[in-house]
Amino acid sequence: MIRRSLAGAWWSYFLLAWIALFCLFPLAWMLSTSLKVFEETYVTPPTWWPVHPTVEAYGNIWRIQSFSTYFVNSTIVAGITTLVSLVLASLAGYGFSRFRFAGAGSLMAFILATQMFPGVLLVIPYFLMSSKAGLFNSYEVLIIAYTSFALPFCVWMLKGFFDRVPRELDEAALIDGTGRFGAFVRVALPLAMPGIVATAIFSFLVAWNEFLFAVALTSSPQMYLLTVGIASNIGQFRIQWNDLMAGAVVATVPIILLYGVLEGYLVEGLTAGAVKG
Repeated sequence: MIRRSLAGAWWSYFLLAWIALFCLFPLAWMLSTSLKVFEETYVTPPTWWPVHPTVEAYGNIWRIQSFSTYFVNSTIVAGITTLVSLVLASLAGYGFSRFRFAGAGSLMAFILATQMFPGVLLVIPYFLMSSKAGLFNSYEVLIIAYTSFALPFCVWMLKGFFDRVPRELDEAALIDGTGRFGAFVRVALPLAMPGIVATAIFSFLVAWNEFLFAVALTSSPQMYLLTVGIASNIGQFRIQWNDLMAGAVVATVPIILLYGVLEGYLVEGLTAGAVKG
């Protein structure tokens, strides 16, 4: 039994090691390419590690390509999208969890069904509406678009977390003289914090990584997001692979830091949140 247990553990670690290698290889290749000179990125066969490592590509993206502008734009759009999505989803999720009204189940199903439409079908309607409303090539249209993508899933997730908060706690707060909104802010929200963090990360990623709407709803380089700015390294006749990979590395750092800071809440949220208690 001991040998069988050790063999099972060995195979489990072996499988996990290969999965980790599979997931980390693109990041390692991205970092390696970003440290190469332009000519070396086209060497055949490719070099696994730069012959003469250099950070020239990182200097290029900040000094020549206005990467700081792209970074600030993405931070503003992703931050406001996350904030708006959390506020609206928290209120909607709490309402669906605590109040019973006709059509609640159908409405929740409809909210989730909106996630099934391919984004490419919505590009032209968003483009036409933003042009007629005078919002094209602005932060506002990107925030509205990304919020509409993230909000349905956030509402669904947070409803599950609020369902896990005992109603008796709300009732106790109401008896103590706190209003319904006070019970929501002081009781429900702190207890649903793992779900709020999980949905915050989801909302941030939706806005941070999205490319199609970022390129379709903006026209000037001053409004480019990180994804569009990185893609600008792909030219008609050649691709600046080292600059492109340097930009991708820089764009990955905030996500890694966000996961590192919120990892505890995220693991708890993903394992306990989206199931009705």
